Amino acid sequence: MSVLRLALCALAAVAAGAERTVEVAYDEARPGARLPADFAGISYEKNALVEPHFRPGNAALVQLHRNLGPGTLRLGGNKVELTRWQADAAAALDKSTGRAVIGRATLDDLYGFLRATGWRCLHGVNLADGRPDEAAAEAAYARQVGGDAVLAFEVGNEPNLYAGHDLRPKDYDCAKYLPEAKAAIRALRAKVPGVPLAGPATARRTDRWFEDAVAGLRGELEVATSHTYALSGGSTNPKSANFPSIPNLLSPATLAKDLAMVDEHLAAARKAGMRYRLAEGNTVSNGGRAGVSDAFAAALWAADFLFAVAEHGADGVNFHCNLKAASYSPIVWKKEDGAYLAQPIYYGMLAFRAAGQGRILPVKTGEGAVAAHAALGDDGKVRLLLTNKDLAAPATVRLPAARSRGFAQRLLAPSADAKQGVRFAGAAVGADGKWTPAAGEPLTTSGGGPTIVLPPASAAVVTLD
Repeated sequence: MSVLRLALCALAAVAAGAERTVEVAYDEARPGARLPADFAGISYEKNALVEPHFRPGNAALVQLHRNLGPGTLRLGGNKVELTRWQADAAAALDKSTGRAVIGRATLDDLYGFLRATGWRCLHGVNLADGRPDEAAAEAAYARQVGGDAVLAFEVGNEPNLYAGHDLRPKDYDCAKYLPEAKAAIRALRAKVPGVPLAGPATARRTDRWFEDAVAGLRGELEVATSHTYALSGGSTNPKSANFPSIPNLLSPATLAKDLAMVDEHLAAARKAGMRYRLAEGNTVSNGGRAGVSDAFAAALWAADFLFAVAEHGADGVNFHCNLKAASYSPIVWKKEDGAYLAQPIYYGMLAFRAAGQGRILPVKTGEGAVAAHAALGDDGKVRLLLTNKDLAAPATVRLPAARSRGFAQRLLAPSADAKQGVRFAGAAVGADGKWTPAAGEPLTTSGGGPTIVLPPASAAVVTLD
């Protein structure tokens, strides 16, 4: 879809709905925490290493990562516990068991890819197989070839679900997990002294496994990690707040629920002397839901979610990616021709990258359907991410008069459920992975301050000089 057609769709939406005015105020006199440059990242199932993705010569995939700035690539997911290290082996996957083997050549390619992208790796190692010396040998080689590109080694994946995955007996609990984790940590420390370690990489549950685990591993880990998904892929009740739907995904209650978990886990991590990263998450669990996870609504959710989690103090967020179509993947791989396609959620990550620079500023808005975030850049500019989550009505956002000059870069699509025609800053991501933003849209000034009209289900990054 052309930029002109997108603009016409936006104007038609404005004409159709009941427009309202929203006052958004930011306080640049009270800048807060600095947004980490590598805050936004992608999490991959570890068995993706057996496919031809993470190689320095894979120009399109390298470019897709570079577009997002200096990020963090996590090797994780359930396949961590089904991947073994054999130093001299070529990467291979046994499709009958789902088990994979990787070796030195695999990690040579991976860390060459990371050097080409400028990203670092949260490198998951197998805990469930009970071979800590093998995991330590993998970590030692990764550190040797990767150097500073290793952010940390994450010990295992979702141990609080081991029993449900038949990896441990049904009575397996945190008390049984802790000795195993400590044995693996001792082996890693002996083989790779001083290397940062992460965990417990727990799935979201209502119990206190994460809190008990980080308390039990105080002094053992540098980075505490956990996972959450906004909605449940297992929900079959359309009336449930966890049912995968676009209104539920964009609901303030859904965001509030996830931020409450972030607050709880961040507090527990800090009490244990650790940093905290939401190392795996996305729109809908169990691979996502077609029509929600792969729709434009996911882009609106992603940008807002990233900024909100940053405001609550986490080190970063990794959106999980299985590289499959009709899923939650930021990037889809078309195996038949080797092409990589940027999905709607990827455009949300681009928007966050454009806005999330510098130090977080306090923001006030009196309208629940319009979410606003702001940051003060090192260049002295204020950048805001403004999202209209209303699916039917446009909104006119009025900003303070203190800064009257600037421009907007819009995050647009034909509709909230659109899977095609997504643009950020007037541009789509090309088949070669390149994204070239168009010139920003000048702001208008009304009543003393700049204003911008947000069509229903749209967002904009506003940069104020």
